[in-house]
Amino acid sequence: MDARQAVGAHGEQVVARALEEQGWEVLARNWRCARGEVDIIAADGDTAVAVEVKTRRSGVCGSGLEAVTPTKVARLRVLVGQWLATQRRTFAAVRVDAVAVVLPPSGPAELDHVRGIE
Repeated sequence: MDARQAVGAHGEQVVARALEEQGWEVLARNWRCARGEVDIIAADGDTAVAVEVKTRRSGVCGSGLEAVTPTKVARLRVLVGQWLATQRRTFAAVRVDAVAVVLPPSGPAELDHVRGIE
């Protein structure tokens, strides 16, 4: 794993922990199929949520949320649909969220969670 991948993996761990602390259930991490990967799939009550995590070491180059394009969101919708097709559990709703993580040189990670991105 290179340094960039390690930063991303750490950010995903921070987000998974934060979601669980909010009462969410993390159902899958780095779920892959032929069409792509979803960083985190979680249950927020009876809603299945595909969570895209973008981690940066600083905010100098802008928010990680800027990297979550409409094309990426559309792909995540397809991927979470494919994941749901493999599950026995049903959900009342499905949505796509994005979380930007900044890992400063010291102190806790900073999270910016946007629910229901379009």
